[in-house]
Amino acid sequence: MRRRLVAVISVAAVVLVTTGALFVQQSSTAPAPSVTSQAGGGRQAPSAPGAESATPAPSAALPGSSSTAPPGVSTEARANDPDAAADPAPESPSPLPALVSLPLPDTSSAVGSVVAGFPDQVLPAAPQSSIASSSVAAEGSRLQAALVAQTPLTTQEVLDFYSATLTELGLVSAPVPAPDGSSALVFTRGVNTVTLTASPVASGSEYTVFGIFSAES
Repeated sequence: MRRRLVAVISVAAVVLVTTGALFVQQSSTAPAPSVTSQAGGGRQAPSAPGAESATPAPSAALPGSSSTAPPGVSTEARANDPDAAADPAPESPSPLPALVSLPLPDTSSAVGSVVAGFPDQVLPAAPQSSIASSSVAAEGSRLQAALVAQTPLTTQEVLDFYSATLTELGLVSAPVPAPDGSSALVFTRGVNTVTLTASPVASGSEYTVFGIFSAES
């Protein structure tokens, strides 16, 4: 009886030892939990204290810096650069050419032609004109010039011709009263004035142009 009891105890001991060995082997081969595994609700496990984030923090903009500076150029350097290009100043308009200049011609007149010294660069005769008379009169730095002529052009064509010519020289036109059937314009630029009167005739138009100019040296 005692031998059977000893045999049973021996068998039980062997079974316990074998079972314990298997348990220890399974425990040593089980994978360790991953530090990146997510727990409850899909939230990521918190980082260890003192760990730095892999994503760099955005750089803070300097006060007063401009976002329009080109790449690689410091806005602070541009602001302190005395040679930095500034917006160009608007160009001033070119001065208008002189209408007449010194020395002025001698006082004179002519019939049937344009008198010598007449300022025809300012007061040219209308196209296809027949000159009736012309004159110039000078006093100090002032010059008066007059021209009377006829042309086959209509009255409106005469007005248009002188308007285009004198506007290019910087004179501004305005209508003025005229005798019945006639048309008149006055042109001004500073102290310079030109008066034009045109009337219809059987062969076209008759016109008179009279200018007063201040000479420039």
